[in-house]
Amino acid sequence: MRASSALTPGTAFTLTKCFAADEVESWAALTGDSNPIHVDDAAAAAVGLAVPVLPGMLLAALFPAIIGSHFPGAVYLSQTLKFKQYAPVGHSYAATVTVEKASGSRVRFDTVCRDATTGAAVVEGTALALIKQQQQS
Repeated sequence: MRASSALTPGTAFTLTKCFAADEVESWAALTGDSNPIHVDDAAAAAVGLAVPVLPGMLLAALFPAIIGSHFPGAVYLSQTLKFKQYAPVGHSYAATVTVEKASGSRVRFDTVCRDATTGAAVVEGTALALIKQQQQS
């Protein structure tokens, strides 16, 4: 599929991922996010959570991963995010970016990350990226 044909409004791309506790610990170490509700059962329980929860930005990082994978060289310009509910560590999540509008090299995507089992939205938003469209031969 050429990049230009993939930029038709309504075209969607999905990535499903399950983050294990050790990946969350690596994310926390890499980013400096020391909130214990992401890595410690007792800290999560202290605020009423059954288990540790994923950092929202870790889930949101799936959106540029999808765009960059499907459109190498894409430049991510902006992202809006709305965190809808907690995302327990160890669950699978399906992140989807859907082309909303393509205008020249600027492409706007609707973004949503859902619990892969329940279908409940955990993160929603929009993304804007610069994508060089391939010329027809």
